[in-house]
Amino acid sequence: MSDIKLQDAAREYLEHLKSQGKSERTLYTYGKDLEQIKVYFKPEKKLSAIMVPHVSGFLKSDALLKLPNGKERSEPTVKKTVRVFRMFLIWALGKGYITKLPLPKDMPMGHSLKATTEGQDDSVSAD
Repeated sequence: MSDIKLQDAAREYLEHLKSQGKSERTLYTYGKDLEQIKVYFKPEKKLSAIMVPHVSGFLKSDALLKLPNGKERSEPTVKKTVRVFRMFLIWALGKGYITKLPLPKDMPMGHSLKATTEGQDDSVSAD
């Protein structure tokens, strides 16, 4: 496990996505999602210090559910941010930055985690 900070891991994740050939639009929107996550958790927070209760708090927070003007974010937008966060954490697990996924039991896992945990695919997907 490493002491990498959230902001550094997020930057590295975006570089990883770029190397995978993701479009500029995808990189931009994922970057915006990661910014939301960094604002909530604080950029200097060690990735390894993010635990299930912290993630649960984020999933219920205004940082995720509301726009800066206080209006509700649309459900598809919230779901995409949650998906990006989940994929980021799965990627961090694959890199050895964390030893356990800090995801609540009720959080949808998606196929990238299933493939990783079932041993069908040793690489971590960043769909």
